[in-house]
Amino acid sequence: MHTAAQFKQDLMKLGLRSGDTVMIHSSYKALGGIEGGAAAVICALKEVVGPEGTLIFPAFSWVTVNSESPVFDRETTPGCVGYLPEYFRTQVPGVIRSIHATHSCCLWGAKAEELAKDHELDDSPVGPNSPLAKLPKIGGKILMLGCPFDRNTSMHGVEETADPIPVYLLQKDKLEYILKDGEREIRRLSRRHNFYVGDTHYIQCYRRVIDLLEGDEVSLGNVLDANCALMDAAAVWKKGRAKLQEEPLYFVDTEKV
Repeated sequence: MHTAAQFKQDLMKLGLRSGDTVMIHSSYKALGGIEGGAAAVICALKEVVGPEGTLIFPAFSWVTVNSESPVFDRETTPGCVGYLPEYFRTQVPGVIRSIHATHSCCLWGAKAEELAKDHELDDSPVGPNSPLAKLPKIGGKILMLGCPFDRNTSMHGVEETADPIPVYLLQKDKLEYILKDGEREIRRLSRRHNFYVGDTHYIQCYRRVIDLLEGDEVSLGNVLDANCALMDAAAVWKKGRAKLQEEPLYFVDTEKV
């Protein structure tokens, strides 16, 4: 069982700093156990980034919000990306949630309102109003906290803004979703990601973006027992898009189904 002090020390050694705005993809189990549990993890993250910083966790709901059940409720729709994000969404005071059927985010801190604003306007998973798409514009960071590096959802945004957009990414047909925000009800047509085209399955290999990063654009190391990466969001988007121009299938492997 590790201590919160050790957790904080490892985060700072990795490069997380006061004032940082950081998107966190996490595996709570990978940390190896920490005294105080999830509450201690969130408290330590808050203390490291401080009052001028901002924490972002995914609150994605693409598993349960779909063609059979196309309703998203900002307050009650659960996330589907693990224990720590759901703890952050439901148990941490001051956390707000952006409005999006499948790829909402929960945020706490100085830039939370700014980053969550207008997400409901997007018609794709990581559109221009997503907190993920805003992150590189404000000097934000991406922390893979024990989470497999292939699950870096910012890479979906990189693909969505590529020219041309990879053939495997977005479904052609839009689905109408109902987005509930208290008394407000928004109807929005939106596309989902699609990694099956014909008889081909496109397998996400987003860890490859790390090979494109240099110097202080990326830091690799352990936080407690977890294998972690801290990346500069602007570098991820810039170099990821440039690589897609050269090799449209660089970030995927393929298999026949």
